[in-house]
Amino acid sequence: MTSYEPIVKVIHDERDVLRAKNIFFRCRKCGEMIPSQPDDSVGCKCGNIFIDVDYLRLVVKDWKELSLLRRKAD
Repeated sequence: MTSYEPIVKVIHDERDVLRAKNIFFRCRKCGEMIPSQPDDSVGCKCGNIFIDVDYLRLVVKDWKELSLLRRKAD
C-alpha cells in the first residue's frame, strides 16, 4: 500500500507549488489526488484543480482547498 505525507506549505498561487514525480495535489473539496507531473491533462472530480500539460499550467479555483502530498519511499 502506498502511503503519503503532507507537505506543510502555504500556497497562494502557482509559484508556491512544488512539482516532482513523487508530489501529488489533493483537492480538499472532493478528496481526489492528482500527480503534480501527469502525462496527460487531468483535473479533479469537482473541477477545483486542473493541470493542462499542453500549456504547462495549473488552474486552481480555490487555493485554500489544495493540499500537497509526498509519496513515501517504499
